[in-house]
Amino acid sequence: MNGAGIVGVGVDAVDVARFRRLLDRRPRFATRCFTETEQSDANRSVDVAQSLAARFAAKEAVMKALGTGIGAFALTDVEVCRTPGTGATRNAPFLVLHGTAAELAGAHGAGHFHLSLTHTDGVAIAFVVAEQAVSCAPS
Repeated sequence: MNGAGIVGVGVDAVDVARFRRLLDRRPRFATRCFTETEQSDANRSVDVAQSLAARFAAKEAVMKALGTGIGAFALTDVEVCRTPGTGATRNAPFLVLHGTAAELAGAHGAGHFHLSLTHTDGVAIAFVVAEQAVSCAPS
């Protein structure tokens, strides 16, 4: 088995108040940028705008980790999900890539993504590490 390495790292910060104003001015923005699952999960949060801002930061951090810019793939191609269950990892965020984002990740050799989200009242931050796919090759 070959060891996995880092393909890229991305971090992004979103101003929550600015993001809230954007959502207020453009109600369809959320539909264009977030999957139904993401919107549903955010709607269960105490602060929907804060929750969506963190997810938006994650999408941009993935773009940075893959070395692409805005527009390389649809924002809905990156989905922030939460682990179910109980215990320490309950509600831990993880990424699922679809469509063009998944194709780009494959082309870059990224087979796994690590995601960390945090936020305050003022800022939402996402940190993403794209890791190489682990291959099983005879030695």
